[in-house]
Amino acid sequence: MRIKFINQLVYIALIFSVLMCFGCLETDEIADVLTPDPQDTNVMTPEPPMETTPEPEPLDPGEGLAIGATAPAFSLPDADGNTVMLSDYAGQKVVIQFYSTGL
Repeated sequence: MRIKFINQLVYIALIFSVLMCFGCLETDEIADVLTPDPQDTNVMTPEPPMETTPEPEPLDPGEGLAIGATAPAFSLPDADGNTVMLSDYAGQKVVIQFYSTGL
């Protein structure tokens, strides 16, 4: 009975030792993966700021185009990215809605 108990303790100690060794190997492999190699690191460089159009001065109420006046010629991209010119709709009634796409 005592010999069985000693054998069980030896087996448990052996299994525990093997598991600890494999656990240490995995920890070292994880540490190798998590430690960056200085040659492999990509340093992000900031992009130069985009060129923007300055904001126009706000108009006082009543200033600007009068109702029925001819609008200035301009072109803008539509929702699909195609350039649309106001002159394409000459002679037609046009409603222009400006909105932000959140980009």
